[in-house]
Amino acid sequence: MRKRPLCMVCLILLAIQLVRVSFLQNTKDQKPSLAETLISDEKDVICEGTVYRIENKSQSTAIYLKDAVVSCTDQKSKNQIIKEKKILVTIKNNKSGKKIRMKIGQKLNVWGTKQSFHPPRNPGNFNQKSYYQKQGIHVGVLTKAEQVEIVLSEKDKNWIVSRWNSIRNQLDRLKNYWNWKIVSQMGKTHGAMLSAILLGEKSGLDPEMKKLYQKNGLGHLLAISGLHMSLIGMSVYRLLRKMGNSFLFSGIAGGGILFFYLVMTGPQVSSLRALLMFFIRMGAEITGRDVDQPTSLAVTAAILSIYQPLYLLDAAFLLSFGAILGILLLYPIFEQKTRLKAWEGFKISLAVNGMLLGIMLYYYFEVPPYALVLNVILIPLFPFVMLTGIGGILFSELSGTVGKIGFRSCDCLLSFYDKLCELTSALPGSRIVTGQPELWWVLIYYGVLLFLCFLFHAMKNKTDNRRKQAGFSLLVCIVIAGSICGCGILNNDSKNLQVTVLDVGQGDCIFIRDREGKKMLVDGGSSDLSSVGTYRIEPFLLSQGVRKLEYVFVTHGDADHINGIQELLQNQKQGVEIDALVLPPEEYMDEKLLHLAEIAKENGTRVLTIYAGEKVGTYLKCIAPLTTRKNERIRGKEEEVPCLEAGNEASVVLELKDGAFQMLLTGDLEGRGEEQLVKSGALESCPILKAGHHGSKNSGSEEFLQIVKPRLTLISAGIENRYGHPHEETLERLQEIGSEVLSTQECGAITLRSDGRKIKVHKYL
Repeated sequence: MRKRPLCMVCLILLAIQLVRVSFLQNTKDQKPSLAETLISDEKDVICEGTVYRIENKSQSTAIYLKDAVVSCTDQKSKNQIIKEKKILVTIKNNKSGKKIRMKIGQKLNVWGTKQSFHPPRNPGNFNQKSYYQKQGIHVGVLTKAEQVEIVLSEKDKNWIVSRWNSIRNQLDRLKNYWNWKIVSQMGKTHGAMLSAILLGEKSGLDPEMKKLYQKNGLGHLLAISGLHMSLIGMSVYRLLRKMGNSFLFSGIAGGGILFFYLVMTGPQVSSLRALLMFFIRMGAEITGRDVDQPTSLAVTAAILSIYQPLYLLDAAFLLSFGAILGILLLYPIFEQKTRLKAWEGFKISLAVNGMLLGIMLYYYFEVPPYALVLNVILIPLFPFVMLTGIGGILFSELSGTVGKIGFRSCDCLLSFYDKLCELTSALPGSRIVTGQPELWWVLIYYGVLLFLCFLFHAMKNKTDNRRKQAGFSLLVCIVIAGSICGCGILNNDSKNLQVTVLDVGQGDCIFIRDREGKKMLVDGGSSDLSSVGTYRIEPFLLSQGVRKLEYVFVTHGDADHINGIQELLQNQKQGVEIDALVLPPEEYMDEKLLHLAEIAKENGTRVLTIYAGEKVGTYLKCIAPLTTRKNERIRGKEEEVPCLEAGNEASVVLELKDGAFQMLLTGDLEGRGEEQLVKSGALESCPILKAGHHGSKNSGSEEFLQIVKPRLTLISAGIENRYGHPHEETLERLQEIGSEVLSTQECGAITLRSDGRKIKVHKYL
């Protein structure tokens, strides 16, 4: 490092910025804005600002405003006009199809409701607040097209700003035109993929195809990354140099094309990194100096951290720089002279994936082992995908036939990509789900890796021994493999029982991992969150190292208990496998449950029914609903049981026992179903209760609570839900018997852990 003083200065700067964002948390975007603090959510607001970015999505249009002002009649704000640097306006697409044609640089007046961005409420969930903080956005406004008014055109008094806005609008129109041409020529699936690859337009991507690529470690191909920027920039530069142009002209031309390409596709961390490193390289070549890659990487990272310190905690930033760092630090350990280019490619892939392992596990909870081979095969073909796609766009303007040849060639290449991904996905061990490691684990992993790199490079300067190099290569491979295994073991703790009541808004979802290693889910749905299975339940399960659920219990057929399970069943190939779906007795099945059973069978999941008195494993027992068939097991004699209606009152009730740990899971039990359970004699004292029907006044009667006598009651309900759950009557009854109450509304996910003797309670928020 003594020979690289600039690199050392940049590393010190990065360390300072990391301390600021991680410990001090004093950067400007980590502090709440005035509008975020003074204006309550769902309050009517009026905002005015200048459009600087437009994103067309399938169900909405996102308009980004800068230099905005917000006013509201909220009492806290007292009709003040609040300045806000940036605001996200989401315009919902309505049935009438009315849209406003907006341009960058226009000033808008918007009437709508204020929306906040929230941190995750369950382990493993997406951090919406952090995502927008990195863009300098703290509040959003939800509105309709009818409530948006264009105040001024894109022309600005400042000539430079006006011309710049005009250029950006022309690039935006060109992007939309090319997107239309690609999709019309190649179809929705591969057309949308090529648009994502070349234009950064992801709105049309097929969700299943996108997930297929991500789970195979190829998600970086479907976004504008450093690979795209490097291919375009260096191709232009080398072409101009071969044509006899000077270093200066070729560098400026290549950099200029890259810059405007970045403006058109939208600035991403990886593309910004590639652009800055390209300029540094061109500067070195123009001045006749050698490029020092470590210094170039450090300078680029320092510049980006000054521009936005929060990038240092961003997965895209870490992956982009980590990939280059893997080539610089780890690849020399594996590097040995060989004639096989494929073997060299494999070693580069191993070095990159080894460096990215900790980041991948911390942010994505799994690793695709076959990505090592897939990247070796598919990345060399990627320039041809881009070349045929660009050729199809450009030549189609001159000759439709030639353009179709380009698009057809690109389509064939993408089909090959698809088939290879599908093939590897079907192979055993295509995904290793370890769960999210603790931060200390990630730090130890990188500490060991960097120590081995330092030791290797220090010894390499003294001696060049192939055996020692082979030994270091083996050590690095052992560290990588051992870390994957160790992380998986740590996240599959079989010594303790785990019960987590997830925050799924207005709904129910409970995860159980017993001390026999069985992983189970009780319900999974929400009435106020869309795609709850995809965005809340599945990420949580993966963060816990769950690749397969042995049992998924459904207490009854309400949508807020099953719509997430339906998503899980349909997404099993790239998500979480479900071995068995357990439904209530047949006489309590409604159309929704029968439909869910059909979906389960179509996706290879067994369908079972459970009756009162039956046990699942050692710790879980069903005690309701009662039926004539099973009543004998509970009371010792046959009695007629009043017929219950399918739904809340016929909810499956489960009792979980493990030593001193006892918990009652009641679904939406209420009314006659609760009365029947009380009279059956199957109900007994239980220290922990999951309140029935989200804390409704119709559940948890005095008689019921006098028998159960819970010391701790957990309630799953949505924030400010339209039903008013939990009701005051229920809370008062729980208070009278001395039960502590925890709700997902205040706590987020609530996790209980027990070794059969002691119980620990953890609130996520």
